[in-house]
Amino acid sequence: MSSMHVPDYSDQFAAAIRDYWEVKAKQKAKSESDGKSKDVRAGKHMAAFERLIHAVVADAGIELDPQLNSKIFLPGYYRETKSWDVVMQYKGHVLAIVEAKSQGSSLANNFNNRVEEAIGQAADIWKAHERGFLVSGMRPWVGYLMVVNEDAKTTEPKHLAKGKTIPTGMKVDERFDGMSFAERYAEAFGRLDQERMLDATCVAITKDENSYSYPNEWLSFNGFAAQLWGRCRHMQAVLG
Repeated sequence: MSSMHVPDYSDQFAAAIRDYWEVKAKQKAKSESDGKSKDVRAGKHMAAFERLIHAVVADAGIELDPQLNSKIFLPGYYRETKSWDVVMQYKGHVLAIVEAKSQGSSLANNFNNRVEEAIGQAADIWKAHERGFLVSGMRPWVGYLMVVNEDAKTTEPKHLAKGKTIPTGMKVDERFDGMSFAERYAEAFGRLDQERMLDATCVAITKDENSYSYPNEWLSFNGFAAQLWGRCRHMQAVLG
């Protein structure tokens, strides 16, 4: 029987951060031994966070339906299918769908790409649900976990639309002025949460295996876990 209180997952999240860096170091070493100049992007560096998400659901007292394959593709609307990092079902219904991504370098080039990916995935899955392709009586629960490597470019303030030509009569949201890339990630995912395009978001920055922080405390993993617990309680109340 699960506890009535959501645990503090700070230690477990710190352990996942350590695993993240260890896996990246192994990938880099392998890449260098193979004569490649860049890290191998095998995607395994986020595995510890995916396991932690599963642990949260187990702590909430949910016994998930078995999966036939670790890689699950969900129906889309604007495209045929899309693989998601974590897909959990309970008694034949979608419990949670979560994407876990990282940003390690080239922030100026990849920040917009990552945000656009999140927006596109959310829009696609909600439209697929609206059109009945997910075939579940309950509304899906969609989360996003983002880990950003911390360096000078991650935390330095960015001026509003510097060097960019904005058409006459238009204006850029001044809230972004002076925000670092880390803060802009938090702002973007916070807005996706507020607009109900995502049900829960977590954004963390980390510079090494012994440290991490949140640009916005409302987007901490403990907050993410609490919302996932709420989803589990809802499913249990309805389905038993």
